[in-house]
Amino acid sequence: MSDTIAPAPEATSQRGTDRALVRIRGLEKHFGLNRVLRGIDLDVPEGSVTVLLGPSGSGKSTLLRCVNHLERPDGGFVEVGGEIIGFRHDGRVLRELPDRAVTRQRARIGMVFQQFNLFPHKTVLENIIEGQLVAGVRRKDAAARGSELLERVGLAGREDSYPRQLSGGQQQRVAIARAVANRPELILFDEPTSALDPEMVGEVLGVMKDLAATGLTMIVVTHEIGFAREVADQVVFLDDGVIAESGPPSDVLTRPRNERARDFLAAVL
Repeated sequence: MSDTIAPAPEATSQRGTDRALVRIRGLEKHFGLNRVLRGIDLDVPEGSVTVLLGPSGSGKSTLLRCVNHLERPDGGFVEVGGEIIGFRHDGRVLRELPDRAVTRQRARIGMVFQQFNLFPHKTVLENIIEGQLVAGVRRKDAAARGSELLERVGLAGREDSYPRQLSGGQQQRVAIARAVANRPELILFDEPTSALDPEMVGEVLGVMKDLAATGLTMIVVTHEIGFAREVADQVVFLDDGVIAESGPPSDVLTRPRNERARDFLAAVL
């Protein structure tokens, strides 16, 4: 993608009076001959929750991973807070940033994965402290922040526990605390409840609802339709690498216009 002509900069998008924190234009991603993303255009307003829905293989997780440059786009760009992620403008050409600069950009974007990705040899508190220390926070302050977040996610008193001593739902709540520890502008959730037993799903969704209520901008890949209906500001349905339908949950979830969206929702509801 480096040395390609970049789209002309646009005025910051608006949704009502809200600034678009995330702006995606013409996003393409290929794996060999497989075009996983086919020219995605999407705005995510600041302080909003966007839920990505779609069948397996539709490109949801790949889109999410392109937002923080865990996957390198093959075309188009992702912009967060006015800064193109992974690239810089050189005139009308996008050139790739060095790894150090991309790491700095990622520090503004938290991410929660399906499989928790906690360090098994570190305590719960150490898992939350680690990223803060890398960002230059003093250990004392990082520990205080970690304890505060553990209380917020319902795990006060578990600072010295190891991940293996926690349930899946508890581990995912630690992962959420870790993702918000550095006060990111944006947090990404990649099917955060898919690896959990059914009885643990509610506790994780409850933490996510609390985060949404604070005004944190969130993009969530999930099949939890109840969460999308209750919390999302916009629902985006992907199919075969394109946005087939998008809008408020009252429209997309209740009266979808797209046939594939109707079939998908009929299967999961």
